[in-house]
Amino acid sequence: MAGLHSAALLALSAALLTSSATAWQHAGQQASEKQPGDFQAEETLIQQGHLNEAKSRTLEELRHHPASIEGYNLLGIIESHQQDYAGALASFQKALKLAPNSTKTHNNLGNLYVAQTKLDLAEKEFRSVLRMEPANKDANYNLGVVLIAKGAPAEAIPHFERVQPQTLETKFNLIRAYLQSKRTADGLRMATRLSEENENDVQVHFTLGLLLASEKQFKPAGVELEKANALHPDTFEILYNIGEVDLRDREYPGAGLALTRALKLKPDSVDALYGLALVYTEELRPLDALDLLVRARKLDGRNADVLFLMARISIDQKYFEDAIPLLEEASQIAPQRTDIRAALGESYFKADKIDKAIDEFKKLSAVEPSVRSYTYLGLSHTYLGRFEEAKQDFQSGLKLDPHDNFCLFHLGYLAERQGDAASAEATFRKVLRADPNYPYALVELASLDIEAKKLGEAAELLKKYVQADPSSASAYYKLAMVERGLHDTAAADKNLAIFQQLSKDAPVKSHPYEHLFDYVDNRSQLAPQAKEQQDMAELVDQASKHPDQPKVLYLLAEGYLKRGKVEEAKTAVAQLDKAAAGDYRTLAGAGVLLARYHLYDDAIQHFRAALQVKPGSDEVNFDLANACFRKGLYSQALEAALQVSAEGQKDDSYLTLLGDIYAHQGNTGKATEIFQSAIARNPDNDQDYLSLALLELRENRVAEAKQTLLKGKARIPGSGRILWGLGLAAALEGNTAEAGKDLERAVEMLPEWPGSYSTLGVFYFQTGQVDKAREVLDRFKNSSSSGGLDVEKIERVLAQSPGSAPTGDQPMTAEQSKQLLQLAQFLADRTL
Repeated sequence: MAGLHSAALLALSAALLTSSATAWQHAGQQASEKQPGDFQAEETLIQQGHLNEAKSRTLEELRHHPASIEGYNLLGIIESHQQDYAGALASFQKALKLAPNSTKTHNNLGNLYVAQTKLDLAEKEFRSVLRMEPANKDANYNLGVVLIAKGAPAEAIPHFERVQPQTLETKFNLIRAYLQSKRTADGLRMATRLSEENENDVQVHFTLGLLLASEKQFKPAGVELEKANALHPDTFEILYNIGEVDLRDREYPGAGLALTRALKLKPDSVDALYGLALVYTEELRPLDALDLLVRARKLDGRNADVLFLMARISIDQKYFEDAIPLLEEASQIAPQRTDIRAALGESYFKADKIDKAIDEFKKLSAVEPSVRSYTYLGLSHTYLGRFEEAKQDFQSGLKLDPHDNFCLFHLGYLAERQGDAASAEATFRKVLRADPNYPYALVELASLDIEAKKLGEAAELLKKYVQADPSSASAYYKLAMVERGLHDTAAADKNLAIFQQLSKDAPVKSHPYEHLFDYVDNRSQLAPQAKEQQDMAELVDQASKHPDQPKVLYLLAEGYLKRGKVEEAKTAVAQLDKAAAGDYRTLAGAGVLLARYHLYDDAIQHFRAALQVKPGSDEVNFDLANACFRKGLYSQALEAALQVSAEGQKDDSYLTLLGDIYAHQGNTGKATEIFQSAIARNPDNDQDYLSLALLELRENRVAEAKQTLLKGKARIPGSGRILWGLGLAAALEGNTAEAGKDLERAVEMLPEWPGSYSTLGVFYFQTGQVDKAREVLDRFKNSSSSGGLDVEKIERVLAQSPGSAPTGDQPMTAEQSKQLLQLAQFLADRTL
């Protein structure tokens, strides 16, 4: 938040600390200190800002009266105003040589130290005065200010109380000291009395309102600012700060009204535009907020707060590619802002730019070694399959907070993935002792119980989990399967139906850790999380009102795609292209959206158009290569991939894609080299093992593929992908029983991946287990995806097929094996 308005801050700071000149003018004069020479003219010059002339005349006077304490004090004050602190110190020290007990000089020297933020030295000088003269009002006042600045407001209170008569400045600071010392009732009582004593003074009400707001006393602050507004209506600074106070007090309607009125008085105020955008963000009106922020950015392109809020709204809408350039720009403007760095790292992570995410989180950890920064770093290393590094990250987080359940949970999760079930179980139980409803520990512990055939215990854990997270489709699936194992058919059918519905409605996720990021970053400093998708009627209405607003059109296209309305989505994308003509980021963003929903032809056109605007973009070339690969255009994919710069080619995601391209082109040597290198770099990344194994299966090297997968399983036995690959290898070997076991286990671990159950269903059909194939199809036909299969056609084929083979272990023919492998490759290429 922008906070109090700058003009208001100036007024407030002026009320909290007397200047050196004021302190000198009001300092007590001892008769013995009076020296010849009249400095009245010099004082006038100081007040008028003519410091050089005042200094020249003071030096001339000192030549005539070299023993003048008054002259050296005045010279020191002038030099302090000129920020000649060394000269000022020398002048005050000369005065002290002439009169070591001069309270005026000690006060002036203390004020000099305050100006240099040397608070310990300033405190020493003011205490010296008070030892000589306990009632000295300037020393008491200034020492009180120093003590507040040092975080000792309770010690400051008696010093302010000794200042007699009390000035407005003293009263303001005494109120602040009371509030900071948790003597809230005394502070508010004094504030009320000060307000009543100055009923018609707009400046007092205004400054008092700002002071109370700075101490989080928002209700009384609002009262004082409203009094100021009544005395002086339609003043921008007053209305702006009423809006800011209401915003900080979460009184959003009042904040919106005040800030709207302020903007009418000053339409080009970036602070007011930003404040009102915050209100709209809190009210879940992201499009209205973006309209204001776009205006604010045009007025001040280097405002980090504006850029950060624009990025936050983009993140809330899951449009991380749009947030990244905003956050990169903001981090250059404000490199010390850890919140910006954290959001940038998160956006890199969610956009699958994991290496960049790691770099950013390392910078964040160096600047702010917090649990949050180590958690982000650990998640990134986990995602890449660098489990040992991830463990170190989570352990570093636990060193800072031994009770952090998220770090502790992930250590258990990594142990589970590496096959150390005992350590994993002990860790999950430790998490649950601290938080009995910790959802992820519940589901992982349930998985361990399922593996150990303790179905009753697993069922109880999963029931607690779905109560804690009723939107988890995979949890309902696991619970249904456990209930089947317990022969509770009615409950199993009920929960399977819930899984199917939730799976159908589930939003597309870029990777499996997205929900965990929402859990880690509780967004205490951000607005409440916006709705995951806009109501289509509202979006259509917004698009009609803002036909030139790219963000509206993007969200509309995304909404249509989520609902399977492809033609309507393409129309919205065409409008988006027109509204943001020539903007490569919009073109690339539309391409990413289209590719996410497998509309590769349209995505490729957008990526190529983006490259015409910005040739040589590594990100766009990568996206183009990936889309061409998914479409099966391997030569074009390679051509685009080779356009990526040498630095960009070091990225792990790039290397994996390049390996897949070479593999599909038949260049197995290069592909193998790339995948083996990836495994060496990231030994806990299951995707690399699977990619190498699929390459080996394609060349009919089944034994080698199995060894690759077993090597991966030894590192990460909890990987559903590797089990899926092992099931496929077993099927191609003719080991039907083992294949069925591994493929079923893969489905349990990856129930929302269409490749898992599609492969299982086809495998059952190919091996003559038609009843099981029908059961698998029925289990998943109402979920979010059919894995690219024509479900109705499959149902017709199954209906015409005979029942299951008697033993259920009929091996596949060579042709069936070939078909199953082709299907598996297709599913892996499109959805993994």
